[in-house]
Amino acid sequence: MPGAQRIELRPPSSRPVLLYGGTVLTMDAEATVLPRAEILIQNGRIAAIGRSLTLIPGTRLIDIQGHLVLPGLIQGHIHLGQTFFRGLGEGRHLLPWLRERIWPLEAAHDDESAYWCSLQGAAECLLGGTTTVQDIGLGPGFRGLLQALLDSRMRGITGKCLMDDGAALPTGLRQRAEETLVDTESLGLELPGRPGGRVSYSLNPRFILTCSDRLWLGIRELADRHGWPIHTHALEHRDEAQAVRQLKGGRDEIEYFDEHGILDADLRIAHGVQLTEGHYPKVVGRRVGVVHCPAANLKLGSGVADVVGHRRAGIPVGVGCDGAGCNNGLDVLEELRLAALLQANARGPGSFSGVDALRLATSEGARVLGLGDRIGTVEQGKDADLTVLALDRPEMAAAEGVDPHDLVVFGASRSQVRHVFVAGEQLVEDGRLTHLDLPTLLDKASAARNALVARAQIDA
Repeated sequence: MPGAQRIELRPPSSRPVLLYGGTVLTMDAEATVLPRAEILIQNGRIAAIGRSLTLIPGTRLIDIQGHLVLPGLIQGHIHLGQTFFRGLGEGRHLLPWLRERIWPLEAAHDDESAYWCSLQGAAECLLGGTTTVQDIGLGPGFRGLLQALLDSRMRGITGKCLMDDGAALPTGLRQRAEETLVDTESLGLELPGRPGGRVSYSLNPRFILTCSDRLWLGIRELADRHGWPIHTHALEHRDEAQAVRQLKGGRDEIEYFDEHGILDADLRIAHGVQLTEGHYPKVVGRRVGVVHCPAANLKLGSGVADVVGHRRAGIPVGVGCDGAGCNNGLDVLEELRLAALLQANARGPGSFSGVDALRLATSEGARVLGLGDRIGTVEQGKDADLTVLALDRPEMAAAEGVDPHDLVVFGASRSQVRHVFVAGEQLVEDGRLTHLDLPTLLDKASAARNALVARAQIDA
C-alpha cells in the first residue's frame, strides 16, 4: 500500500485456550445446546468440546460461566469502504442514493482513506461479534481496503468492485472492461502471497446497471479459470429491476444471468428483495445463495426479501449489514432481530424461529460463502471462530427454559459481546480489541474521513 500509513498491530498469542463453564449454542444440524461445557482451542481449531478435558501445560483458562458461546457471526454482504459515509446519504431511494452520494464519495477514495475507513468498519464488526465478512470491495482505494481487512485479522472474502458502464457513473469509477478484468485477476492471484491467510478473493461486479455484457462475460471466464465466486448486487429495488428490464430488452436479472452463464458459477446475490417464486426454477439446485440485508432494504425503500420462501425453496440465505452509508450501524445481532421480526410479520408468528434467524449468521451463512466445512458451527475440528455473549445484563435476563437462540436473536446486541476469536486468536477480550489501538484508529480515521468528504465535494 504505497504512501499510506498503517496502524501498529499487537502480536498474537499462540497458547492453547480453554473456555469453560459457558453454554454452547453449537448451531449444528440439531441446534444442540451444551450447558456448562468446555471448549479447547489449539492451533487455530476447536480441538475438543466436553467436560474435564485434558490440557497441556501453559493452556490459558478463560472462565465464561454465565455466558453463551456461539459460532463467530458471519456477514455475507458488507461495504467496509463505505464506513465513512455514515449519515451522508439520508432520505434517498437506491438509485439517487448511489448517483448523488455513494458514487461521488467512492470516487474520492484513495488507499489512505480506504484503509482507515475499512479498518474502522472492521473494528466495529469485531466488537459486535462478527468474525467473517464478505466485502464487495472498492474501485479506487481497493488496495487500502484489502490491507485493512488483512490487518483486522478477520476472516474475509473480498475483491475489487468492477464497473465499466452506466448512467451517471463518475469517471473515477469507470474502467474499460479489459483493463478492470486484468486488474482484478492480478489482484486475485497476488492475494495468496499476502501475510494473514484469512482473506480470499472474489469477483465483484457492482450490478447489471454498471457492467457491460463484455465485462460480465469476462467475469464468467475468470470464475471458470480460477474457481473464484461472484458476489454482486441483484434484485434489490423495484426501480433497479425496472431499469434492468429497460436496458436488457425486457429481461430481468435472473434471465440475464442465466443467458450469460452467471448462474452456473458460485454466485452470491446481495439483497434478493425482488426474487420471486417465478425465479426459483432457474435458481434452485444451482450454486446460488442470497444475502439478506433487512435494515438497508428498509432504509432505501427497497422492501423486504421473502427469506422464508427462499429457504423453503432450497436457496441458502445469509445476512449482512450492507454498509454504514445505508444502514448506519454494522451490528449483525440487530440485523438478525430485524430479519426475524419482518418474516414473522410477513409470514406469521412461528414461521421463522430464533434458530432459523441465527442460522443466517452462522451455519447457513457459512454455506452461502462456501465455508460450511470450516466455520458456522461449534464442532470439533472446525476453525475456532467463536463469539461469547455475556448474560449479566438486564435485557438478557430470562426465566429457566427459555430457548437461548430466541434470547440471542430477540434480545442481544453488540453490548453483550464479551470475547471474539478468529482462527483461535482472541481479537476481542472483555469487550476491547486486543490487537488494535482503538483511540489511535479513530483519530486517524477522523482525519482521513474529513479529507475524503472534502475531496468528494458533496454537501455533508
